[in-house]
Amino acid sequence: MFRADGFYLNGKKTFLRGLNRHQSYPYIGYAAPESLQRQDARILKNELHCNAVRTSHYPQSQYFLDECDRLGLLVFTELPGWQHIGDGAWKDRACAMLREMLLQNRNHPSIILWGVRINESVDDDEFYTRTNQIAHALDPSRATSGVRYLEKSHLLEDVYAYNDFSHNGSNAGAKRKKDVTPDLNKALLISECNGHMYPTKSCDDAPHRQEHALRHARVLDAAYADGEHAGCFGWCMFDYATHKDFGSGDRICYHGVLDSFRNPKLAASVYASQGGEEPVLTVSSAMDIGDYPAGQIGTVYVFTNAERVDLYKNNVFVTTLHKSGWTALPHPPLAVDDTIGVLLETQEHFDKAKADTLRDCLLAAGRYGLAGLPLRYKLKLAWCMVRYKMSFADGVALYGKYVGNWGGAATCWRFDAKNGDTVVKSVTLCPSHRLHLEVTPSATVLQEGDTYDMAGVRVRILDENGSPAIYAQLPLTFAVTGAAVLVGPAAATAEGGMGGTYLRTVGQTGTAALTVSAPQCAPATVEFTVTKKECAVWN
Repeated sequence: MFRADGFYLNGKKTFLRGLNRHQSYPYIGYAAPESLQRQDARILKNELHCNAVRTSHYPQSQYFLDECDRLGLLVFTELPGWQHIGDGAWKDRACAMLREMLLQNRNHPSIILWGVRINESVDDDEFYTRTNQIAHALDPSRATSGVRYLEKSHLLEDVYAYNDFSHNGSNAGAKRKKDVTPDLNKALLISECNGHMYPTKSCDDAPHRQEHALRHARVLDAAYADGEHAGCFGWCMFDYATHKDFGSGDRICYHGVLDSFRNPKLAASVYASQGGEEPVLTVSSAMDIGDYPAGQIGTVYVFTNAERVDLYKNNVFVTTLHKSGWTALPHPPLAVDDTIGVLLETQEHFDKAKADTLRDCLLAAGRYGLAGLPLRYKLKLAWCMVRYKMSFADGVALYGKYVGNWGGAATCWRFDAKNGDTVVKSVTLCPSHRLHLEVTPSATVLQEGDTYDMAGVRVRILDENGSPAIYAQLPLTFAVTGAAVLVGPAAATAEGGMGGTYLRTVGQTGTAALTVSAPQCAPATVEFTVTKKECAVWN
């Protein structure tokens, strides 16, 4: 139930945290069988820890909706269309499609909201009065809405759904309700955010990928914080193919928190860390100084659902990370803005006062660079050198050891996520020496039914510590034997150390095997079993 202050599920106020989904796949477009449709719902619920999804901008597969029903993933589904409103005959056809959508889908318990406007269309009171009446007549139990980019648009529906693309990285995460909707007595939700405002590829540099993630965090936090939003659907779940006038030069929209094969980008961890029982721990940087101008890494963020994260440098405890400013989130990102911590006390044996003053100056030098150090820090550092009888060489040595690290041995960083005193997950970041393939199929048992079955296969190149090798733009080769065939090319380049492929059954039972190969990695083979559904009729 939607009320003015939000959405209520079984009487409990529940923030709708979700993503938009296009029903799109590499190589096959929308022609995905049951198993792949269901897998997307599982990824949203079990990996990204969303509790809602918007089926943008059209009704989607019954198999996807069935899986949403099974998982308890709440659905905002809508009338097909994008911006355009046609003539009278066109509107009659749209109303007929709306009736079909309601009649086909109203028995899905996962659906909580009917979209009865053409996505991002202008106001048309006569037309949208009709669509609202149709929806309420066929399903009086559920609310209606319609996605718009307009503020103070005519609100004929029960919920104002607004594409809030106002956040640019330096302003507020979301607009206030009073500035968006004409009726404060009805619920407001963000139907889209981010997306085209900050397209991000898996192979983009670390600062770009971090900013992409933080933009999602900021908008989500703002929507949580003001208590005025029923929810927020980020744009979007994964990268998708588009036409020549909209995407990048390769006709791909890089708007997803996953790549098109459903491999996670950094921003995926913003959503995943907000829920779930499985521990989540993702660091926004590889902590390599060569990835940053002048070697100044700046503030790094950690996305986790653990109670706390402890930082270690070369296996020596540094500090416990503190929460960022986005504290309205169930699990705010943690800021890595102090990589010195207690080391001046434990390793240099300085007293606390001396350590605190020097740490403040050294961290400022790391933030601004020695040449750009603000006057107040220069004065503070000069005072410290006089007070503690330190030479210029002493200061340079401390800077080199704890900040610059130019010419020194590479640092190994470890992040331990803990619940109480128990380490539930750990991430180690240091220069890699060995790479390996992680190959994850959507299923290893495929069932031939009235049509073929398919498996989606996600591939990532990882280092010996299990961290993604973002720099590994290596060729991937795929070879299949047995009762299945490859869908897609036999060779493709890993982008940001990630890629994927698909297998399809061929009307036979038995076994199949997929072998994935890449330079500098041992080949990885996945075996599949192909069976026949009991009820299937083969010609």
